[in-house]
Amino acid sequence: MVFMRKIYLSLAFMALGAYGFGQTPDPNKKFSPQQLKDDLAFVKRQLFNAHADPFSRVSKTDYEKSFAGLNAGLKDSLTATDFYKYIRGTFCWLNDEHAGFTIKPALQTSEYKNGNIWLPITLSQKGTTYFIDKVLIPNTGLQKGMRVIKINGDWIAPAVVAASGNANGYESQQHQKALDQFGYLYTLTQRTNHSSFNIETTGKKIITLPGTNLKTWQDYIIAQTGRTEDDERISYTRYGSSGYINVPAFDARNDHQMDSLKGVFTKIFTQIKADDIKAVFIDVSKNGGGNSAVGDMLISFFYDKPWKGYQCNFRRSDEYLALITSWGIKDPQYAAYKPGTLIHSDSSDEYPFNPNPARYNGKVYVMVGSGTFSSAIMFATTIKDNHIATLIGQIPPDGHPNHFGELYSNTLPNTKIDLRFGVKEWIRPAGKAGKNILQPDVLVDLSKGVEGVIRAVVK
Repeated sequence: MVFMRKIYLSLAFMALGAYGFGQTPDPNKKFSPQQLKDDLAFVKRQLFNAHADPFSRVSKTDYEKSFAGLNAGLKDSLTATDFYKYIRGTFCWLNDEHAGFTIKPALQTSEYKNGNIWLPITLSQKGTTYFIDKVLIPNTGLQKGMRVIKINGDWIAPAVVAASGNANGYESQQHQKALDQFGYLYTLTQRTNHSSFNIETTGKKIITLPGTNLKTWQDYIIAQTGRTEDDERISYTRYGSSGYINVPAFDARNDHQMDSLKGVFTKIFTQIKADDIKAVFIDVSKNGGGNSAVGDMLISFFYDKPWKGYQCNFRRSDEYLALITSWGIKDPQYAAYKPGTLIHSDSSDEYPFNPNPARYNGKVYVMVGSGTFSSAIMFATTIKDNHIATLIGQIPPDGHPNHFGELYSNTLPNTKIDLRFGVKEWIRPAGKAGKNILQPDVLVDLSKGVEGVIRAVVK
């Protein structure tokens, strides 16, 4: 059975504007409680109808109660920014790394966007005790390793739990994010903004530190993936008898772009053969995803046998059908199913394209790390499960082999906040047995740099 090609659109692309030309939103506009309740009901309908498995972690009854509690709490008018903060936690039970809300800059209040209202610390944890890990601004009096007991009079443990409720992904993943992005997620839990924060440490010592701005946090979070603005193009570099290919994204939104990338890879692998390279390193350690068909095409440049692809559970919904129809995509097989049907597809055989005179036949290493996510995870997992090449690097913290994808997006009718989540459950070729992590065949510290990694692997 054949359905639409698996495609991951970048989150930035999915979050593009819902406003038409000539419309200028007022970020300070307040929406009535009834408008907010209508938007909340819209979120619930989208989630319950279209998500691949909205009740993978909690029962429908418990999810219903959660929405009912949020609905009952909507008694005052709110700006889009305040409503965004209010509803962020509605997706925390999805086990969906892609799920979440996006509030466009035009909808953000000035204080949210530019004010120094963001707590500038990350945390580490040992047992039930929490410590300062990083401070994002200088000269605060706080140091790494200092114990944190309270923040603005709030006990730290419940604050971490609340912060994890604003993170997406699996439960353990959410808790780690609550530590790694604590100041950012903590601030989102606060109904009242603060320009300074009182941190109580050992001996009831209180240190007051100023807040920072949103951009500081955005830059920090991106930096943890290893991605940079200068690292956007696929490139090839020769290191002695080894070749290094940096693939920072799988961006291709149409056939023209796919053909263009095929030309890029053909040129690179033709040069690799001319250079008589003995080992090729393909780096997706900073690859946040895109179109998974790019990964399949890349495999064809160093593997000449069929391989097993991903299994899939696909949710049939009128919501997703309307979305793809708006894109000009027709899928009569999908449309023929009854809404709510979970359509299963077994792992299928994928084939390299032939002939391919540029195909490389030597040793290949695929590098994964902190920025490997989405379709890059699928590419690397396919490599590992089919024993196509040797996986090296570090376990990706935010990407899992089995996950929800094929992003559905929509815009709330009143506040115009964007939502997204997966309508497909992707299951790795090897199935669901074992831990749902991408374990490299060889663990390598990627901070050594490319030459250091090559020296550590090639003996």
